[in-house]
Amino acid sequence: MNLGFYRPTGGFLERVHPATKLICLLLAFVPPFFSRAPLQVLPYFLLLLTAALTTGSGHNLRRIGSIMLILFCMSVVLWSIFQRGETRLFGLGPIAISREGVSYGLMIGLRLNCFVLAAVIFLTSTPIEAVAHGLSRLGLPFVVSFTISLAFRLTPLFLEAGRTIVMAQKTRGLDLDCGGPIERLRRYIPIIVPVIVSGLRRADQLAIALESKGFGNKCKRTMLLEYPVGWRDLILILVLLAAIAATAMIYFNPGVARVLAIFGRTHS
Repeated sequence: MNLGFYRPTGGFLERVHPATKLICLLLAFVPPFFSRAPLQVLPYFLLLLTAALTTGSGHNLRRIGSIMLILFCMSVVLWSIFQRGETRLFGLGPIAISREGVSYGLMIGLRLNCFVLAAVIFLTSTPIEAVAHGLSRLGLPFVVSFTISLAFRLTPLFLEAGRTIVMAQKTRGLDLDCGGPIERLRRYIPIIVPVIVSGLRRADQLAIALESKGFGNKCKRTMLLEYPVGWRDLILILVLLAAIAATAMIYFNPGVARVLAIFGRTHS
């Protein structure tokens, strides 16, 4: 079972330079902040969702779909309770739900899912070694770039090791579903200890391998793969700059923002 996010498809984004994709990932986080109502961030959310589906990220979206749904629902529930507003919908004791709070919760939920979609698109189209290459091309030291990329590489490995240990313990008769909460926590001890030991062993082996390959050498490093910069990089940056300009125009135009805010309030 592949627990990583990278899916080689040979598509448009996969041929973009890794440094360009890192810059575009940061730019993709900007438009959701230019929003005052759910309808202002919804077009950008649909744009990212369309991009994710057309770039082969559908499998990864199905894997984290429940997480995105939980983020959205928790945002709506929490902000509806804690965000005060003038138009009260209903109340229960000290808890008062307002239309402005619900609208704000919807906006924050869509904003968070925009961040998740942008990250999923990036991870689906970018291998781990390309992340380190892109960070190095942006000026970060190789040690820092490798450490950041190592976090993306080791997380799926630890999850896969935990999954293997769980299956092995279940074949030995360990039942994780019976008993109360305290009993279940005790039953996870035979899983937590092997996972920690496996992680320490893997870290020690990695340190030996890196040292044997001259990881701490100060000489200039060469790259096995070279990623050319082409017209795809320019198109991707222009699309994101256009999205930022459009959302900023809506945000700073009082007339358009007021119409969308009123329309959002009447439909929330």
